[in-house]
Amino acid sequence: MTPPPIQLTAQEAAYAENAKKFKQSYFAMKDHVLKYNLFVPEETAEPLPLVVFMHDMGSVSEETDYTLRQGIGALVWADEKEQKKRPCFVLAPQYSEKSAHDDYTVGWAAEATIQLIEYICSKYNIDKARIYGTGQSMGTMMLCELLITHPRFFAGCFLTAGQWDPERMAAIKDENVWIMVSEHDGRAFPIMGACMEAIEKAGGQVARGHVDAKADEETKALFCKNVLSQNANIQFTWLDGDSVLLPGAHIFPAVHHMSTWKWAYLFEPIRAWLFEQKL
Repeated sequence: MTPPPIQLTAQEAAYAENAKKFKQSYFAMKDHVLKYNLFVPEETAEPLPLVVFMHDMGSVSEETDYTLRQGIGALVWADEKEQKKRPCFVLAPQYSEKSAHDDYTVGWAAEATIQLIEYICSKYNIDKARIYGTGQSMGTMMLCELLITHPRFFAGCFLTAGQWDPERMAAIKDENVWIMVSEHDGRAFPIMGACMEAIEKAGGQVARGHVDAKADEETKALFCKNVLSQNANIQFTWLDGDSVLLPGAHIFPAVHHMSTWKWAYLFEPIRAWLFEQKL
């Protein structure tokens, strides 16, 4: 049975209109076609960063703009207020099939996404030292694999509600990554925790912290400051207990997992951290 849609917070709903700012197109390869959504900022005379958002399994669709409807992982970066502070291009590929699997393998869309990014960089005035990756669930899983197979391709990544192979994740120990999961996500929290232990055993530096998802802006800012004060390039953070749930939320097995990204992209200090990363 398909779980019911996750209720939008008022903050999320405020970003919905940004979907209209994206143009839909497709990238044709020899054996596949990868559809995508692209936001182009108003002023592009100077090279600007590129944010690449990779969606979850629930957004797999043949409809090009479907990824713009499941949370705000792409929309937040195109918001007018955000663009004034951090102007950038935003690329949101639309995957037509499951692209990352629980056995820690990926499909053709992983390498196709790298090719698409390189294509977009060749067509627009993009700062290749500031390509940022972000994703939720399936998108996070695929992005973890790309961090392993394409080291130093992304200047920084923000990963939400996902996990990957603890036996291989030590390979990302030198990448700039901020991870956010829900404490009650039965897979992402423990498995990503094991990934962090593997990174530390390999000599990597991991900062940790947790916070209530519904915390006010001052508390969020202090939380992020405390995490960054640990002086690590990888930040492993989680949202406390049931704090990701809205009052009266319908409870089903993946509700904490699917509710993670409704809060994660609202952390302004994390968005600011991402844009500070540069190759």
